[in-house]
Amino acid sequence: MPGDNAPSVRTLPRLRQSRPLIRRTTAEAETPFRKFSLSEVTMRAKSTPWTAFCTVLALGAALLTVTATAARAAPESYVFDKQHTEVRFSWDHLGLSRQSGRFLDIAGEVVFDPEQPEASRIDVRIPLMSLTTGVPALDDVLLKTPDYLNVATHPEIVFKSTQIVMTTAKTANVTGDLTFNGVTRPATLSVVWNFSGEHPLSKINPVYAGIYASGFSARTQILRSDFGITRSIPLVSDEIRITIETELHRR
Repeated sequence: MPGDNAPSVRTLPRLRQSRPLIRRTTAEAETPFRKFSLSEVTMRAKSTPWTAFCTVLALGAALLTVTATAARAAPESYVFDKQHTEVRFSWDHLGLSRQSGRFLDIAGEVVFDPEQPEASRIDVRIPLMSLTTGVPALDDVLLKTPDYLNVATHPEIVFKSTQIVMTTAKTANVTGDLTFNGVTRPATLSVVWNFSGEHPLSKINPVYAGIYASGFSARTQILRSDFGITRSIPLVSDEIRITIETELHRR
């Protein structure tokens, strides 16, 4: 008979359906697309060792990310390296040339955040008695008479930043309050961020070992008449140009 030569057909065993990782109630089965709340998801995640393990890993990674971000965001305080900081000012003299002077001392603090420079701040104080033009007779007029400055009443120049706007990755406009001769006016510095890192001499000069340094260049221009200094205008220009070169060391 034909059936004698036909291969026997064996009944395959039924595959056992695997249990779902998250069990559903009869009511939930009737609404297969119901949304779960955050608390329900969290509780259900605890129902199996694998999902609980994944949840712990995710929470740990998130905590590490937040901690690392907070560490990077901390701004750093710097002090001036006075041997490598120079504040110069220049004026037009009779239309013949530009003459200049400088300040030999500077104090204050720069709080700099390399990750977020806009969050930095500057607080600088310059003693007027550190002024020198290289011409002793002119220094005496500037510092010992009230013809231009009143050093006894207003002994220092102060600049405090109020806003920092990055113009490129390495340049910024730093606006702040400039107090000079007893008058406070807004002023904006055009700043270049030159360097931040381990001091370039740290490996060859033990004086700089372990020092983290930053360097900046800046310039601005003011009208001295805005600060009540009007003598000799226009023979000596109203406009004063200021340039700053500074190196700072992280505390």
